[in-house]
Amino acid sequence: MTTILQPENSGSDPEEQVLRGSDAFFADVFWSTPDCVALVRAVDGTILKANRSLCQLWKTTPKDVIGKTFAHFSSWLHEDERLDFKRRLESDGECLGFEATLRMMDGRDVVFELSARILTLNQESCILNIRRDVTEVRRIERALKTSEVRYRRLFESAKDGILILDPKTGEVVDANPYLVDLLGYSHEELIGKVLWDFGLVEDAEANEKKFTELSGKACARYDDLPLKTRDGHRIDVELVSNVYPVDGEDVIQCNVRDVTAQRTAERDVALLNATLEQRVLERTAQLEAANRELEAFSYSVSHDLRTPLRAIDGYSQAVLEDYGPQLSGDGERYLQTIRAGAQQMGTLIDDLLKFSRLGREAINKRTFSTANLVQSALEGLADTHENRHVELRIADLPASHGDPALLKQVWVNLLSNALKYTRCRETAIIEVGSHPENGGTAFFVRDNGAGFNMRYVDKLFGVFQRLHRAEDYEGTGVGLAICQRIIHRHGGRIRAESEVDHGATFTFTIQGGQSDE
Repeated sequence: MTTILQPENSGSDPEEQVLRGSDAFFADVFWSTPDCVALVRAVDGTILKANRSLCQLWKTTPKDVIGKTFAHFSSWLHEDERLDFKRRLESDGECLGFEATLRMMDGRDVVFELSARILTLNQESCILNIRRDVTEVRRIERALKTSEVRYRRLFESAKDGILILDPKTGEVVDANPYLVDLLGYSHEELIGKVLWDFGLVEDAEANEKKFTELSGKACARYDDLPLKTRDGHRIDVELVSNVYPVDGEDVIQCNVRDVTAQRTAERDVALLNATLEQRVLERTAQLEAANRELEAFSYSVSHDLRTPLRAIDGYSQAVLEDYGPQLSGDGERYLQTIRAGAQQMGTLIDDLLKFSRLGREAINKRTFSTANLVQSALEGLADTHENRHVELRIADLPASHGDPALLKQVWVNLLSNALKYTRCRETAIIEVGSHPENGGTAFFVRDNGAGFNMRYVDKLFGVFQRLHRAEDYEGTGVGLAICQRIIHRHGGRIRAESEVDHGATFTFTIQGGQSDE
């Protein structure tokens, strides 16, 4: 291996052997050091020697380096840095720890820590140039600095309290603004103080033991930790603590969340639940009393009112049959009006009882044929449209799932209305069909009858609400209210669309209205 220093004498005395051994040692260090080292002739910058690290940096061999200059392999990225480095070297004979960025011939930018010293070797002025690649070091430093800045921003702006503790002493190392505001102490009052000396925790001894326990764990959580602020106000917090290494030393980071409002709400809910059972019992008793009163009312209507009505109707009929020829025309007409009124009152009572029972009757759901149910309803209404030209258009209907007895009443009421309000048409057209709606099935009954004004549609399903004169169309005004109650008990909805003298369409859905079968 070629040596940098050449001895003046070549004798074999002990001093000469020591010098030779020293040259070999320094030559080996020169060649194997991880820093890039070169010996350069001062007068023209020619490279006299280059070590392995420099050759690897330039991706070449020592024989291709000797005799060339640094400019052959790299260039200064900033000219002012090159001039400053040269000035310092010429002024002081050395320039140590100078940082600059150089561009390699392959386009890479490398950050170097440069050191150079002017030497005289074999009566020739040379420069010992040492270059240490610190590119990765500076990148890591920048990343750490960026991370530190980001962490600090999060630390300062967090909406939870953050407390940094020394795991050995329990002293407060740092606290973010949110925690400072929460506790009522200034930042200066907290830093360097032992946490339990503040009176923040009500049982200092117990919490000192918790801290000791935490110091031996990587993470600990306290869901209910009562703290006392500087003004003596109690707050409830959730505290999550983690042990982190920072600059070779462990610290404890405590994240503190104020849950006072949440705990207060939970206590209120617990108190409410404690009284809920009693309130349910009281409400149940009230409902039972109301149901008993309703049962009593229904019994009274069913018996006490029907009896005199039957008597009125029966005696009126008897008078007509027995004394009809002796009555004047007005007298006979009066008795017929009395009978009609009594019969209308009986029908109204029947409808009211039916309406009131709907809220109490159990629903017995099953899957059934909608088409068969509609056909059965029409058969029961056959006598209402004898000697009339009625065109029924019934589409294929999917099966339904519900109480067929109750839903038959819906179909009967809707079809009965359609037949009634098309009485004025030479040809009554009634359509029954279905269509998909919101993932289920909607059924409809459409007619070409008298229709109604949509301004009053909100009154349509109310008890005793009628949109036509009683002398034009008979009825009690309860039928659609019964339909709505049945549909609601099946979890569905019913609606109407109409135009005066252009018919009406009633559409309803029921929960699970279409069978899965």
